[in-house]
Amino acid sequence: MNTTSPQFSGTDVLITGASKGIGGACAREFSRRGATVWLTDVDDVAGCALADELGQGARYRHLDVTSESDWITVVSEIAQRGSLNVLVNSAGAAIKAPLVQTSLDQFRAMIDLNLTGTFLGIRAAAGAMSAGGSIINLASLRGVLATAELGAYGASKFGVRALTKVAALELADRGIRVNAVCPGSIDTAITASADFAADDVEAYVRSIPMQRRGTPAEVAKVILFLAGDDSSYVTGTDMLVDGGTAAGVRTPKKSTQKV
Repeated sequence: MNTTSPQFSGTDVLITGASKGIGGACAREFSRRGATVWLTDVDDVAGCALADELGQGARYRHLDVTSESDWITVVSEIAQRGSLNVLVNSAGAAIKAPLVQTSLDQFRAMIDLNLTGTFLGIRAAAGAMSAGGSIINLASLRGVLATAELGAYGASKFGVRALTKVAALELADRGIRVNAVCPGSIDTAITASADFAADDVEAYVRSIPMQRRGTPAEVAKVILFLAGDDSSYVTGTDMLVDGGTAAGVRTPKKSTQKV
């Protein structure tokens, strides 16, 4: 898979939620650029399949990001082989429901997976980044702009942004940079769930200034920038990848087409 510039040769990259979506796209992009990629997920079948596809330099390990012991096991293995250089906290999920219809268990599950999982990852990786490194956390446009029926998800992603900034401040003197990427509407399996079935996707896409949804590969390339030397003076920031949605509001125009 190393068909482009080997800019990450000698770099160990740990990616959570790596079996598909943005995590899978990151695995492919880092592998193409020469990194040793540690793919982690709870979907062992899909994770192993992707590692086999990527070939030499790709390794799969089971990792439930809400499990402290899983983090210790995986990060310790990487540290024994060398030094962890990059962590991409990509694992996450979303539920869509009004707050009054969201159960306590559902709310806690979103916080546990999206926010607590990120916290555990930052803490584990920071201990293993002996020569500095880069941590990239997946927040969301919904962690920047509050969105109805995404209260639990939004709360977790607003929290990821706050955690990112605190970690950036605390780890800067160790040469560890911490940034958040905030994707807007990206074509992944998350929005294919039954929770989103009633959404008018076409109308939503028309509201995006760029008039289309993004792709996992487009987000992955931003993550590569934050992982590499080209962003060496960037830490504690939120990188929006949203087709211009958060830039402001455009006034809808009347249609001139005859029905």
